Amino acid sequence: MCFDTDRVAGYADILAKVGDTPYTRMALSPQSTAYVTDHTVAWFTRTPWASLVSLNANSDAAAELFMELYRSGRIPDGAWLRVPLPAQRFHGIPGVRLREEWQFRWTSGKPPVHRREAEVVLLSPAHHDALEELLREGNPDTVVRARARGIHGWYGIWEGDRLVACGADRSFGGVGYLAAITVRPGHRREGLGTAITAAMTRRLMAGTDAVGLGVNTRNHGAIDLYKRLGFHEAVEVATFEVSDGVRPGHS
Repeated sequence: MCFDTDRVAGYADILAKVGDTPYTRMALSPQSTAYVTDHTVAWFTRTPWASLVSLNANSDAAAELFMELYRSGRIPDGAWLRVPLPAQRFHGIPGVRLREEWQFRWTSGKPPVHRREAEVVLLSPAHHDALEELLREGNPDTVVRARARGIHGWYGIWEGDRLVACGADRSFGGVGYLAAITVRPGHRREGLGTAITAAMTRRLMAGTDAVGLGVNTRNHGAIDLYKRLGFHEAVEVATFEVSDGVRPGHS
């Protein structure tokens, strides 16, 4: 298979080829590089949390391009691969493990004001232990931890001296991004998740034209909540991890 490294040379060219959306920009930097065929594009971006390889299609051509890049060693172990759903062509590739099927949702407008927004405050590094304790109890599967790289700030709601809700600002690529939105069990259905999301979205909208977040495709309750807050636009994505193992075509 022949692929061309010159036809998509930089940030503006990649956006022109794959579409200028918040989802694309959230996985793109001025240092991104790309490989292109007549039918698909794979672009590489180093972020503070992972090396990303993004494909703009889930076609046979996209799978073929990925396999060529993977076999030739251009995709490093530990990289995260993002592919639009459905992504059946990528299941079963040796050394490629599905992490999650999720939606990237975004809004370009301010959300409705929530009655508990005033309780949302900016947290400091002194609160990292409280954040870790909340994340362990309320969101144990998240990869975003209190001291994770790429976090611009944590926001939270306190009840007395106990942190009961939080969210992280993990903006990237000129797009505001909410991560690790967590409510402590026992305090759910009190509007805390809505308050965190609304308050953070409003604050991040002051410095960008779009704010996004990720949600598991099976979390229908959260999806409905985000729609009510104005997150109507969405791309469905599968994230895979390229792990240590035998690469196709190599012994």
